Amino acid sequence: MQRIKAFFFNRSGRAMFFGLVLFVGLYAVLSGAIIRQLEDERFTYRENFVWAVFQIQRQLFIIQRDIEAAFGRAGLDDQAVEDIMLEYEIMVSRVFLLRDGEGFRVLFSVPEVAASIDALQNRIDEVDIALENAPDPRSKLQELYRLLEPMGEPLQQAVVRTTNFVSVYNAQNIQTVKRNIEFLTYLFFVGVVAMAVLGAFMIRQRQRVFAADIAAQKARQEQEVIEEAADYAKLHALGTLAGGVAHEINTPAQYIQNNLEFLSDSFSGLVDAVRRQQADPTAKIDFDQSKIDFLVQEVPLAIDESIQGLERIAEIVRGIRKFAHPANDAIELISIPEEIETAVTLTRNQVKHVADLDVHIQSDVTEVNGRRNHLSQALINLIVNASQAIKETGQRRGRIDLTVTSDDDNVFIRLRDNGSGVPEDLRDRIFDYFFTTKERGVGTGQGLPICRKLIQDDFGGDLTLSEDYVDGAEFVIRLPKINPSYNAHSQNDAMQGPSDLGALLR
Repeated sequence: MQRIKAFFFNRSGRAMFFGLVLFVGLYAVLSGAIIRQLEDERFTYRENFVWAVFQIQRQLFIIQRDIEAAFGRAGLDDQAVEDIMLEYEIMVSRVFLLRDGEGFRVLFSVPEVAASIDALQNRIDEVDIALENAPDPRSKLQELYRLLEPMGEPLQQAVVRTTNFVSVYNAQNIQTVKRNIEFLTYLFFVGVVAMAVLGAFMIRQRQRVFAADIAAQKARQEQEVIEEAADYAKLHALGTLAGGVAHEINTPAQYIQNNLEFLSDSFSGLVDAVRRQQADPTAKIDFDQSKIDFLVQEVPLAIDESIQGLERIAEIVRGIRKFAHPANDAIELISIPEEIETAVTLTRNQVKHVADLDVHIQSDVTEVNGRRNHLSQALINLIVNASQAIKETGQRRGRIDLTVTSDDDNVFIRLRDNGSGVPEDLRDRIFDYFFTTKERGVGTGQGLPICRKLIQDDFGGDLTLSEDYVDGAEFVIRLPKINPSYNAHSQNDAMQGPSDLGALLR
């Protein structure tokens, strides 16, 4: 859900979202306007202008007919006069309705119709005056007939003109309605297409977000697996080296014990002689000069050897503590010589019976950015593999060379051995997880791929196998030099390191 929200608030997401809102709003406004226009035009179209004008003409004919009929009878009764006057009032009301009706305004755009209605309205005013001045009903009918008779021809022309006007007007309305319906149809289809495209885009974006989330989860899981595998590889390496490390510690511990026993015996003899002298002051200390000379010569040597043995044990313990200490996630300055020293110390017993290990540092660059212990872990794996490869050849004494060089951008750590090398058909597979040529229980197939992953992820470098080295195998660790933009504060923090560094050196 957070990723979807983030998508809606990024640049492209906001543009698409606001575009959708704008389109929907525009579509609603245009659709409403067109529908209202269609309704107005439909209403106007349905108004029968010809019928309205024709009804006035018809009413005029009825009045004239009734007046003629009334004069043709023997007598003119009041009821007939009232009926005729009622018909006249109906005609007047229809004239006023046509003149003042909201739906008939467009009809007055026809000059003949407007002139006829105006003339008829003026004649109605004359008729009203004449009717008021007429002395009797007969005179009223005579004046009414006389004044209305000239309006027959203009009304006939108005009907004809109205018929023509309505035909043209309705044709134009139909064409306008057709265009509006077509436009509304096109707008609808455009809206459907736009919604479909936008929906597809949103679905695609959601799929991308989902895929990115899955990829991130997969990457996290892979990283966790790699970290667990790296810890396992580290423990496996310690287990492999445990026997050699114990032997390395046992040797100086043995001659420390021998020297302490020698010192203890010498000290006991000296104490016995001093006590006899104290018991009998007249007695002389019975020490041969040769024995005294021997003690003077050997005791300092025994003490020096014991001190060297303790230093040797302390060196091995420091190496184990450095290597075995949990690595933190901080990128810091890593000393290449220290990492090499740790690796050489922990693999000495593994190597010393098989090959001569020579270290040559031919670069003035001794520090890189990375995570502590991971470089030494890679070096330990490579040194152990080299010693095992030499041992497989059966040669009496092999050779392992560890050389550090650099160019303008990188530091290169090359580890060469004169062992059996890597067969050509296996060169592309040695960095695959769980691939190993060693017998079961000796190799897990994780050492090289994990080491390469550590160098790539934690140092931004790479671990490769040289293709042009034919006397055995040569593995090359490439480490980028420190970026000049790496600020001094970060360097100081990295050199001081976390509180773990003090524990490592204690």
